[in-house]
Parts: sequence; C-alpha cells; structure tokens
Amino acid sequence: MSIKKVPFGLLIAFVLTVLQLTPVAAAPPAGPSAQLIQAAKSEGTIISYGLPNSWVNYGGLLQGFTKDYGITHKDTDMDSGTIINTLIAEASSPVADTTDLGLAFAKLVEDKNLSKPYMNSYWSEIPSYAKDPKGRWSAAFYGVMGFLVNADKVKNVPKTWDDLLKPEYKGTMCMKNPRSSATAQMSVLGAAFAHGGSETNVQPGLDYFKKMIDRGIPNGVSPSSANIQKGECPITIQWDFEALRNKDQNPKMNLQVVIPSDGTVAGLYIQFVTAGAPHANAAKLLMEYEYSDKGQLAYAQGFVHPIRTSVKLPADLLAKFPPAAAYKSVSFPKDYVALDKAGSAIADGWTLIAK
Repeated sequence: MSIKKVPFGLLIAFVLTVLQLTPVAAAPPAGPSAQLIQAAKSEGTIISYGLPNSWVNYGGLLQGFTKDYGITHKDTDMDSGTIINTLIAEASSPVADTTDLGLAFAKLVEDKNLSKPYMNSYWSEIPSYAKDPKGRWSAAFYGVMGFLVNADKVKNVPKTWDDLLKPEYKGTMCMKNPRSSATAQMSVLGAAFAHGGSETNVQPGLDYFKKMIDRGIPNGVSPSSANIQKGECPITIQWDFEALRNKDQNPKMNLQVVIPSDGTVAGLYIQFVTAGAPHANAAKLLMEYEYSDKGQLAYAQGFVHPIRTSVKLPADLLAKFPPAAAYKSVSFPKDYVALDKAGSAIADGWTLIAK
C-alpha cells in the first residue's frame, strides 16, 4: 500500500486550521487565590488604624469587603504621626493589621520595618513610583491639591496660584497650619511646583506664601466642613477630594473646585500589611480588594483618583470631577525620601515666614 505525499501547502493550511480551532488557555484573572480567601475567612476579622468611614469612602469600601467575604472590621481613627508611633510602640505585640498613610511616611515604614511585604494581584498595573519594588507598600489612590471657591462670596474665581495674590482676595483664604498639618505642607509644595520648585526645593513655595501673608490674603481660619457651610471660608486650599466632597454635600451652595493651571501636586496614599499582623491573611485579602475594580471604584466614590487607570468610572460619577484637561498641570512627587524631608523643611520655614 503506497502512501501519497501531501502537498506542503495543504499541510500548512491544515495545521493553521487546527491551531485556529484549538482553544488557547486564557490568562488567569487577577484576584485573590482560593487559599488566601479561605485563610482570611478563618481569621474572620481585620483591625485597622486610620481608616474611618468618612476617609475617602473607607466606610463604603469596607462594607463591600465584609459583604463579599464575611470578614468583620474594626478601626481606630488616628492621624499619620500617631499611627507610626503606635505601630512602633506595639512592635513586640502587634494589634493592627493594616493602615493608610501619605507617601511621605514610606521611608519611615521601610526604616522601622513596619510592614510585611506583599504584592497584590494587580501589582503590574501600579506605576513604579507608587509602589516599593520589595512589596513593602503601594499606593491605591491619590488626591490633587486645589482650591474650593464659594462663588457666592467670590466674584472672580481664581484659576492659578498667582491669581490668589491679587488684592481682591484679601482676607478670603482658609488653610491649615503647615507646622502641624501634612495637608497644608502639600499646599506649600503645590505652590512650589507652580513656581519652579520640587520636593527637593520647597523654597519657591515658602516664598510664595510669604507674599500671600504679607498681602493679608489668609484669614486665619482653619477650614472645616462646618465653616465652609457657614461661608467663613470663601476660598479654601485643600485636596480635590475634600473639595469635591464638600461640593457634593452642599448642592445648594455655589461651590467650584479649581485645579490651578499653573501647576500643582498629587499626593499618593500608601497601604500595607503591618509587620506581625495578627490577621495577616485578612489584611492581604483587603489589599486585593482595595486594588480590585470594586475597591478602586469605592475609592473614586470618595472622590480620590484610583491608581489603576484601567478602571473606568461610571459617567455620572466621572461628571462630578473636574474635566481631565484640568489635571494636565499636575505633577507627582516621586522621591519619597525627599518628600519626607520636605515636610520638615516646610514646617521649619513656615515658622520664619508666619511671624
């Protein structure tokens, strides 16, 4: 019995047809493993520091986490400095499993070994400047420094930092004290970036605020939701997510959120599993949830910007933010070691200019 030779062209066509018909294994979807979910559920609870319900919609995020996994949550609200000091004090007998801090604290987290390295399933989508290559921390979201303007009180809405130096704004501006507030320090850094400075050169920001103080622009009021509602803060320098929340909660007021077009800064907020976390698997699972589509959307509902750009926001939520073009002036301070030093330099410098 003879075997007929198959023409080479027909053989290639046959192979290609088979390849087209053969299913190709899809890449596994990002997300926690079944083993991690089971281990976290066995722990049953997670304890955090500095994640109150009102902060960037952690209330909504953690409600979703509990609904999906049945893991309960307890938080103790603290400011960043207190969180760091408490984690250090409790190092021999840890209590908290996770927390949330400004990027400027990343160096302390590393130096004091306050975190347990963990790279979540979405690690490749996180920009290099928003994560530690060893997995000791990463940033799930960021805010942008801007202005909240009560257009019922202010005739001409300022669009730039230099606008705020005009005489017409005398006695109208509210801000926190940079000697004690990390947010206020970032305000100074935002002005520094707008005037040629950086996280390694904060002097242009201090020089700018010296002009503002000399011209009587600040009114000495530390902003809060209450005094914004009362009209005591015609112009407030604050994070865009704080401004957007105030605008959303006061629909009858003519509040406008401005991203200064002459330059400003983004502020990254980092999360991590604490070293020696009593419920380490639950903390890892929360990291997975925070960076998942659900978690990133929950953050956006708190008016911060998700770090994963692949997550698309619903049109009605996106409409509450300033247009994308408004954010073209934003710079991301990436040198977190310098950022840590910048806070001290601004606090010390403020003592000199605010005499």
